[in-house]
Amino acid sequence: MLGVLSACISQPRPTEPAVIPAALSVPPGYSLVWRDEFDEGPQPDPAKWAYDEHRNRQGWYNDELQYYGRRARNIRIDAGMLVIEAHAERLNRADYRDWGGQSFTSGRLVSRGRARWREGYFEIRARLPCVAGTWPAAWLLPEYESSRWEGGEIDIFEHVGADPGKVHHSLQTATRNFRIGNHPTATSMVPDACTAFHTYQLLWTGSMIVMGVDGRIGFAMRRERLDRWFDRPMYLILNLAIGGHWGGPVDAGRLPASMQIDYVRVYGK
Repeated sequence: MLGVLSACISQPRPTEPAVIPAALSVPPGYSLVWRDEFDEGPQPDPAKWAYDEHRNRQGWYNDELQYYGRRARNIRIDAGMLVIEAHAERLNRADYRDWGGQSFTSGRLVSRGRARWREGYFEIRARLPCVAGTWPAAWLLPEYESSRWEGGEIDIFEHVGADPGKVHHSLQTATRNFRIGNHPTATSMVPDACTAFHTYQLLWTGSMIVMGVDGRIGFAMRRERLDRWFDRPMYLILNLAIGGHWGGPVDAGRLPASMQIDYVRVYGK
């Protein structure tokens, strides 16, 4: 396993000049280093993904309202896509000993312990839900430092179902974050994010982080503009949160709702 993890990490190299590209695509000299096309199921490949359930009993961060399950009802491979689906339902502790009393279920996958990267070009092709209270995201956290966002968080995309058509890209650190209100963030307009598939992209190098949708750049940050750079190995998270301080009130009558992901691809030098 250590050999697999090491193969996914770019080796340190001198910082390159931060030349922001005109559009996002696979950079010259990069090749595919990791992928999941979600062609085989019915459940996600355990060599690539783990279910994250560690906060179910005490409740999830940001005042979110979901229980993250590992049931096919919440996470499955269907017709060549990963489906993460939220339901309005209460469980029982006799069958789900980690259930914390939540009224919603959903899913959260992590590549932690299986694949991590330090720099790279990422593509995630997805269709998002547009139900009020849904909060889908694809993001990166550090493999170490207790995997907390204060060690650095890259939000490739976040979407709030009550405000469809807007996809958000952000960075979080201990000194630049949403709690303080000074984190670097930007919005891409994607009017049909919930009815069509789009490719969400991240270019992460030693000198810049660029994010966008379908080749269009929505966010760009140069290294010199931050007091701490993202130079630690990070793992990928795919999840569909419900409610919370940003997800907001939930239109439970419109659930179930799902995020569908066609593929995840990672390129490196």
